[in-house]
Amino acid sequence: MADAVGETGIRELVAGWLAAEPAEDDGRAGADERAGSGWAVPPADGAEVVAAARRLAVDGLGRRGPRTVVPDGLRRIAEALVVDEHPSAARWSPLERAQAVEWVALLLHRFGEDGVAALTAELAGVPGDPGMADPEAGRRSAG
Repeated sequence: MADAVGETGIRELVAGWLAAEPAEDDGRAGADERAGSGWAVPPADGAEVVAAARRLAVDGLGRRGPRTVVPDGLRRIAEALVVDEHPSAARWSPLERAQAVEWVALLLHRFGEDGVAALTAELAGVPGDPGMADPEAGRRSAG
């Protein structure tokens, strides 16, 4: 995906993610964790984020498929722009971080920005968008 999208597409994707309004502070994160976060999700344990990303990557968006090999470029994007931006990432174990990177990269590979949007909604406790069940449904009906 990263090679096909090109640098401009990646920059636009990143700008969209970072433009999201910050989540409301519930007081669980320390000041250092809140200050650096660009991802609008509440603080969470690494295991919770890994479980949510895994659930969505495997079947949470309505499409099953074999676990595919994820390009290294998507792992770097997942780590730098999603996992590292989580307000609680500094507290996660190295194993939790590695697992989160793998599952978020798979979400990006399978669903692009829709995968990260679904993960953000799930972690923020926002009810899912009915159109997220099949990302192609909106494209088919719009045409």
